[in-house]
Amino acid sequence: MKLDGSRIDEQPRNAVEALRALDAVADLLRSEGDPRAAFPDVYAVITRRVAEQVTRSDGGMYLEPEWISRLAGRFCEMYLETVSRSFSGDTQTCEAWKLAHHYGPQGASLPVQEALLGLSAHINYDLAIGIHDTIVEFGHAKDERMLARYKRDHDQVNEILHGAVYETLELLIERHRCSVTEVVYQRAKTSARWFAMFMLRQWRAQVWDTVLAMLNADTAEEREEIVEAMGRRAAWIGRAIVLPSAAYVAGRPLFQGARARIAALAGLAA
Repeated sequence: MKLDGSRIDEQPRNAVEALRALDAVADLLRSEGDPRAAFPDVYAVITRRVAEQVTRSDGGMYLEPEWISRLAGRFCEMYLETVSRSFSGDTQTCEAWKLAHHYGPQGASLPVQEALLGLSAHINYDLAIGIHDTIVEFGHAKDERMLARYKRDHDQVNEILHGAVYETLELLIERHRCSVTEVVYQRAKTSARWFAMFMLRQWRAQVWDTVLAMLNADTAEEREEIVEAMGRRAAWIGRAIVLPSAAYVAGRPLFQGARARIAALAGLAA
């Protein structure tokens, strides 16, 4: 399977184009029965809400809506690259994305895991790179006033995320039939949103610190060291998310062998 260039714009330039691309990728993955569709579906909910704000005549909740929209396009492009690499078998951009694309095709992950894996890799690895590159593109790497405005808009996305939590949980339940999410939603809906936002706010706060470190790095080598450290952190979080899936995949041959032996014994007894 590969990305269909006639359906999916692999280089979205803004939030609206990013939303179209995410919807197309989610449709493609769902049509193939690929559980990884859960992440672009969740991602599209967030991107739609961003697009609704940046396309308002007053810029909505953002001080720099053009910058946020361009960031949304670049950010989505980074995700699309990982999907394309997964289809072609190419090496992933980082271990966190390798983990995110590994277990779904094996039928070894839950929709909520797919959503968390995608969110973690995209925030903990891609986002700082995307923000850094967009700041540089706009020519404001050393402009303290503009950096403060961008930081404020970066923080505003937390409000988008907060407002989207229930919708994304309902999406995982209704479209992706995630039984774990359904139990959590029914029994601890408010707590689930609190925990999700605590986690996302922590991740995103770390991102801005990383962006500043990258902007202040004196050499390309220093920036690369920062990116490598970011990759290690993202991989650690990803490994924690996939731990149940890894255990399942490792133990599956044993379970299958035991089932075969039981069936053989049952046949002899008959």
